[in-house]
Amino acid sequence: MSFTVVTLGSQIANEGVALLRDAGASLVATEAFPSKDEMIAVLDRHRPDAVMVRLVPRLDEDVMRAAPTLKVIAKHGVGCDDIDVAAARRLGIPVMIATGCNAQSVAEHALAMMLALVKDLERQTALMRSGRFDKSLYRGRELRGMRLGLVGLGQIGRSFAAMAAAIGMVIEAYDPFAPDAAFVPPIARATDLDALLARADVVSLHCPLTETTRGLLGAREIGLIRPGAWLINTARGEVIDEAALAAALRSGAIAGAGIDSFAAEPPPADHPFLHLPNVIATPHVAGVTDDAKREVSLQTARNVLSVISGGAPDPRYLAR
Repeated sequence: MSFTVVTLGSQIANEGVALLRDAGASLVATEAFPSKDEMIAVLDRHRPDAVMVRLVPRLDEDVMRAAPTLKVIAKHGVGCDDIDVAAARRLGIPVMIATGCNAQSVAEHALAMMLALVKDLERQTALMRSGRFDKSLYRGRELRGMRLGLVGLGQIGRSFAAMAAAIGMVIEAYDPFAPDAAFVPPIARATDLDALLARADVVSLHCPLTETTRGLLGAREIGLIRPGAWLINTARGEVIDEAALAAALRSGAIAGAGIDSFAAEPPPADHPFLHLPNVIATPHVAGVTDDAKREVSLQTARNVLSVISGGAPDPRYLAR
């Protein structure tokens, strides 16, 4: 079997590349964040059977139509906000995602951010570097007994909950789309987002970006988070009103935040999250540890092969 796969937004990890080549694939990859015209040109030139999506501004219907032989779109990850899934559906092209492959890495990143914030590590490092060795300036707290409020209870949220439970945190989650079976002890179901925000010592976002969740935490919702609490976002930047959160962080209404994703990426140099002392910021890397990249690349390749070989797409990996 011979077929062509174009990766938009840089090549996947070597393990996934090898799997596809062994199956007979010819591989083509663009640089990160190709323009719409560049994507159309490369698809028109190579007429791929499959497209793998990594770092792109948006894969819309115009781009898809540039590849009339396209049989499958495989996202290198889970979030599909950069793919017009409805357009792909109209064109009869399944969109596959690498469900669960980076859940452990993202959950560990959220845990690391929570520990760094609550243990005052960023500020203590800055004090040490300035020559201050003063234990009286430490503001660390114990996580044991604190309330963790999860917004979204997919695989990442459940993994993070297990880690937090081992520390001794009290956990509740808000996810109106999760089945009751997901809420197993020690995770309690919160039926009201406002109440969860008001009760939590740490709020951690783990929801996908959809039209329902875009702007989910606006100025009103951020105002409900109690003073002294921390906010962690390893989901999508657009879930939060960034200006409202920056204002709350400046005023001290919120103790601090861990931010791994931004509404615009890369963020501008003057973005407030990059300059506030009570913010830990990372460049959307929670799900791209070496381990996660390997697993995501392999599952992305498997998703391509499952369709190219003529089989029915596995519903666990179909974007909805």
